Amino acid sequence: APTCDTRAGFYSSPVTISLAASGRPVYYTLDGSEPTLRSSRYTSPMTITNESSGDAELSKIPTSPRWKPPLGNVFKGVVLRAIAVDERLNTKSDELIKSFFIDQKGRQRYSFPVLSLCINKSDFFGYNKGIYVMGKSYADKDNYIRKNIPLVLPWWEYPSNYLLHGDDNERKAHIELFEINGKDGFEATAGIRINGNATRGYSQKSLRLSFRQKYGLRELGYNLFQTDKHWSYTSIILRNAGNDWDKTMFRDVFMQSLMKDANVDIQNYRPSIVFINGEYWGIHNLQERFEQHYLAKKYKINPDSITILELEGNLVAGNKASAGDFSELLHFAAKNDLRVDKNYDQVIAKINVKSFIDFVIANVYFCNGDWPNNNVKFWRSDALTDTSGDYHKWKWMLYDTDWGFNYNASSSPSSNLLGRAVSEGSVGVLFKALITNKKFLNAFLSRFQHHLNETFYAPAVVQKIELFKKNYQPEMKEHIDRWRAIGSYKQWEKNVADLIDFAINRPRNQAEQLNAFFHLEGKGAIVIKK
Repeated sequence: APTCDTRAGFYSSPVTISLAASGRPVYYTLDGSEPTLRSSRYTSPMTITNESSGDAELSKIPTSPRWKPPLGNVFKGVVLRAIAVDERLNTKSDELIKSFFIDQKGRQRYSFPVLSLCINKSDFFGYNKGIYVMGKSYADKDNYIRKNIPLVLPWWEYPSNYLLHGDDNERKAHIELFEINGKDGFEATAGIRINGNATRGYSQKSLRLSFRQKYGLRELGYNLFQTDKHWSYTSIILRNAGNDWDKTMFRDVFMQSLMKDANVDIQNYRPSIVFINGEYWGIHNLQERFEQHYLAKKYKINPDSITILELEGNLVAGNKASAGDFSELLHFAAKNDLRVDKNYDQVIAKINVKSFIDFVIANVYFCNGDWPNNNVKFWRSDALTDTSGDYHKWKWMLYDTDWGFNYNASSSPSSNLLGRAVSEGSVGVLFKALITNKKFLNAFLSRFQHHLNETFYAPAVVQKIELFKKNYQPEMKEHIDRWRAIGSYKQWEKNVADLIDFAINRPRNQAEQLNAFFHLEGKGAIVIKK
C-alpha cells in the first residue's frame, strides 16, 4: 500500500499530507469511496481542511420510515483511500485508509473515543443490497404479495433491507479508533452487519463488528474497555441504545453497571462517537457481545465446550444435546414437587442458583417490560466432568434491559413484574417451581434484601445516574441534532430525571410487592434501609 507521512486523527488546523509508493503511480479518493484508475492521481502534497460546510450526502439518505433530516451542518472529516498501481503488471496494491478531522478544538471536540468506519457506499446505502436502508425490500410491494406478507404491519416490521440477517448480509469495513487522550487506538478490517431486532427500524442502527481471518484479523487484541481481563474479541457491538434510543442513550448500560458485582454476566461498555465515511453518525455504546469467545476468555475455558441458549432453550451456539438437557430440566421442574429435597437437589445440580436468583432480581426490580418472554440468555460448559467454578451449570446473562427503569407506564416505580416472573417462559417455569422450596425462597428473599439495601440503595443509585448524565452531557446536543429522535436537550434532561424518579421511589414499592406476593408481613418482611 502507499504510505502517508501524517498520522490519522484530529487536528486543530489544516494539515498537509504527502503520499509515496516507491515511484509507482498513486490514485486516491477523499470521500471514503473505493479508489480506481478513474480516481484522482496523486501528484503533489494535499492540504486537508475542515469539510463541515460541504455536502454530507450520506446523512441525507433516509434510513427508516421515521427518519428525519439532520438539523444544521453535519460535522465531516476526510477519509483518504489510496492505492498504488504497477502499470507494467497491471496490478494494484493493498489500500491505504486514513481518516482526518479538522476542528479548532482538535481531539478535544469529543469526550468519547471516536471510531471512523470506512465502507463502500453501496454496501450500506445501495437500493438493492444496502443493509442500512429500507431499499428494495421495502419498495417492492409485489414481493409482499409473492411472499404473502401482510401490508398492515407496525412500521418497524415492514420488510426492509436492514431487517436482513445472516452472513450474506455482512459487509466489509475498515475501522480506526482514536482514543480520548490522543494516543493511538487500533486500526483493523472487519465484517459489519446490522445488529438487534425491532430496533433495526430506528434511523440510527446498532452495528456488529466481527473479526475474521478472511478480513485479515482473527480476533482484536486491544484493551477496548480499559479492563484487566479478556482483551481479545471476535466480535463487538456498536449499540444505538436499543429502545432507549429516543430517551437517554444510556439506560441499559447504566442498569447493567448496577449488577457488575452480581452473579450474572454483563457486557462491558464504553460510549463512543462513530463516523461513517467521514460523516458524524452519533453516539453508539460500544459493548461486548455475548458469544463463546467472550465466555472462554472471561472464564478461561475451552470455547468449543460452551453452549449458549435463549428463551425456552433455543440453541444460539454450541451443542444441540445441551438444549435437549435444558428441555428435560424444564419438564422435570414443571412436573415434580420441588418441596421434596431430592427433586430440588436434582434441579439445582443443573443450574447456578446464585446466577438465576440475581438474574430474576435484576429484571424484576428494573421492571424490564421486555422480559421474561424476551431477552433471556444462559450458558454452560459441556465439559460436564469439570466442576471447577460450576461452569457445567447453567448461568444467566443480563442484557437489553432498556424497557426498564421508568421507560414507559409499564415500568414505573409501582409496576410489578413478580407475576410475570412465575408465569412466562423458561424463567417462569423454573422460578415458579423453585420458590415452593423454603431453602430457595429464603435465599431469594435474603439476596433481594441485600440488593435493596446495597445495590439499589437510592442515594447511591441517584449519584450514579448523575455521573452518567455528566459523562454523556457534552455529546448530547450534536447527537440530538443529527438524529432528532429525543427532540431536544431539555427533553433529554427530563428523560434522565425519569431515571432518578425510579431510583428514589422503586425500593419501597418493590418491598411492598415482595411482602404481599410472598405473604411476609409480620414474618421476615422485606424492609428498606433509610
